Amino acid sequence: MSQRESSLGLRNAAKRVVDRSPGPWTTWKGTRPGRCIKFIETYCRSPKGVGFGEPLKLGRWQKEAIEEMLAKDVDASVESFPRGNGKSTIEAAVAVWGTFADNETGAPQVPIIATTVGQAIRSVYAPALSMIKHEQELLNRANIFSGVSTPRVEVHFNEGTMFPLSNDIDGLQGLDPSIAIADEIGFQPEDAWGALLMAGGKRTRSLIMGKGTPGVDHDNALYLLRKRLAEGGNVPRLHFREFAGDPGCRVDDRRQWRKGNPALRSGFLRVSALETDLHLMPEARFRIFRLGQWVDGYASWLGEDGRAVWDVLRRSIAPIDGAPTWVGIDVGLKRDSTAVCIVQLLPDGHVGAWVRLWVPTSEEPVDVTDVMEHIRRLAKTYKVGGVSFDPRFFDVPAKMLHDEGLPMVEVPQSPERMSPIIGDLYDRIQRGEIHHDGDEAFAEQVLNAIPRFTERGFTLQKSKSRGRIDACIALSLAIDRMQNRARPRPALFVGTA
Repeated sequence: MSQRESSLGLRNAAKRVVDRSPGPWTTWKGTRPGRCIKFIETYCRSPKGVGFGEPLKLGRWQKEAIEEMLAKDVDASVESFPRGNGKSTIEAAVAVWGTFADNETGAPQVPIIATTVGQAIRSVYAPALSMIKHEQELLNRANIFSGVSTPRVEVHFNEGTMFPLSNDIDGLQGLDPSIAIADEIGFQPEDAWGALLMAGGKRTRSLIMGKGTPGVDHDNALYLLRKRLAEGGNVPRLHFREFAGDPGCRVDDRRQWRKGNPALRSGFLRVSALETDLHLMPEARFRIFRLGQWVDGYASWLGEDGRAVWDVLRRSIAPIDGAPTWVGIDVGLKRDSTAVCIVQLLPDGHVGAWVRLWVPTSEEPVDVTDVMEHIRRLAKTYKVGGVSFDPRFFDVPAKMLHDEGLPMVEVPQSPERMSPIIGDLYDRIQRGEIHHDGDEAFAEQVLNAIPRFTERGFTLQKSKSRGRIDACIALSLAIDRMQNRARPRPALFVGTA
């Protein structure tokens, strides 16, 4: 123990006789979930909000969640809520129970994980600490160490510990949790969540618990887990529950508010708060944080509500055989997808756009010969006026296609070259001059894009975007080729003119 810990932690502990005996809760009979619920409602006092200072009264939905996540066949529990539904409070209460309760696998270890130690303290550890300090039965049996580097709570009779941690992967490797709590899993990277899951396998029984709100980005553990389940992926020994409004519901539908926010029914979330937010928030933000929905394109390169901007461009359109057509290609072999986008002029002078995507797997990269054959079919089906491509992974295949007579145009993706191309695409989308057929994969890649500002305007940066954006880049190259269709392209060259 450091001098700092001794002076900050034991100074207060020395003023009282620490009770090292088991608490009265150790004599309770019943199921493990039942004992947890009784402990929380007896010894955990509300640290803030409705019922401040009084023992917590769990709603039916909260009791159901505890019963499901503490079932014998569950190793991990993940729940998704909108903001304001008491996630941190219930996490703190379960953490306190997990620290003080007897554990058949040995001394309880309860780490609380967030993006930083400070965030872990503010969100869950501090409310848990408040519950302990304001209940004498708990305080008598604990030492509280408030050292800056290693804040923690130690319980004497069962050798239990509770402490905050950042989601640094190296720091998660040595854990042996009886219960681990990942706060705001919608903002946790998948590799940190994976490291925490692997740490939970050292005991015959343990629980990794994550609660969160849908995030702005999709590159996080909650979104990827939810996507896997939606696609029919099997995740054994997982308890997953989502509270959210129905997809596409009206944002002012009070029934959907109640469906997504069980705290409204329990009386500790004010409906007036949602009414205020409805008038002050952009629709996309309200859907994410008040209806618990995942929304593409929030604060993307298309604006505050990019999804609405893109969706309004949808039409029932199909490309016309033999019509003048321009093509854009963006190739990724191992990590990024490969996109081939075609555009045609519609009768009203607007532009129709369609995309074909190839997505690599961990076992198999994209086969570039499949992409080449698709381009050959396009040239046979339509009157192709030009094919713009990024030469990074397509240089040799493009030369082969050029030798076959296809009008290939090389466009290196430098900021100087791409800024005016992306700027023109943005202007056309904002003016409503581009239309698509509602392909969701196309929409996702367009809405993933995040702008990178330059002296010439802005371009799109793959490394900072929220996922793959290859279809968006291919669309921009196809539009640029259409713009320059009057210029002769007798040979393969770098498109800088």
